[in-house]
Amino acid sequence: MVGSRIPGACGEVFRDESGILGEGGTPGSLGREPSPLDAGSGDSSDSGVELNLVASYPKPKSWTAAKEKELIKKGTWFPHTLDFLEVAGKGSLTIADQWDFLLKIMKAKGLIRRLNFISHGVNGQIATSGEMAEDGTSVSLDNGWTSVISSGGTTIADPYAETWGSDGENSGSVNVTVGDTSFTLDDVRKKFTKGAELWLYVCHGGGDPMLLKNIANTFQVKTKGFSKVIVFCAPANFPSSRNHTVAVKTTEKDVDSCPNGVSDFRQLSSHVSTATPKKPK
Repeated sequence: MVGSRIPGACGEVFRDESGILGEGGTPGSLGREPSPLDAGSGDSSDSGVELNLVASYPKPKSWTAAKEKELIKKGTWFPHTLDFLEVAGKGSLTIADQWDFLLKIMKAKGLIRRLNFISHGVNGQIATSGEMAEDGTSVSLDNGWTSVISSGGTTIADPYAETWGSDGENSGSVNVTVGDTSFTLDDVRKKFTKGAELWLYVCHGGGDPMLLKNIANTFQVKTKGFSKVIVFCAPANFPSSRNHTVAVKTTEKDVDSCPNGVSDFRQLSSHVSTATPKKPK
């Protein structure tokens, strides 16, 4: 998927300690980028680690602090990588594309019990990288995942299906090399614990049942996504602070969903779609 461009993927409004300051458009950049840590070095336990990954959406060079404030007040602003990193928290990592997504999984320290991925998307497309329009009116979906239609129920997502077969029938025999690391799809699948979950914090990430199922089949883990828009509610001192709260949009206006915003993205629980993987024959 190359060059696809969408308007208004996620909502963004200003907030303060007592409530909403004004309406905006979607999350932006600047702010504090978390210190880089080793892959998989986030929350861990005896039953596995939690890995937080975010898509590559660089902040346009023209987006100064003043420009971002202007865009968010106009309602023509999208979150980019720095916003994603701030929401994802300490130890979160940026991926370059859909193949680097696999590499980050392979390099996680230990088995993964939960993988959280923050990005942009629309029904039928989940981006792993893209660009922001200079005027803030849209974002591109340059690389990422799309669905593979099949009646068998075991198909995996593109572009992985192009490498390992529609049903992943070559998952253990075909190697790919990303950077200096070679691996098969079976190797990637073995990096997850038995009860692992993949959460897609992507607007409409759960809106396409076929794609959600394809992704679950790809990694052979239960996959969850949101059928509605995810609203980022910016702090009053944005963009010097990227301490957004997030909410699932359940109201006509983004701003009216912010009272239900949470400071920890993991607490979002409404309008969640779930896909359970089907093992290939």
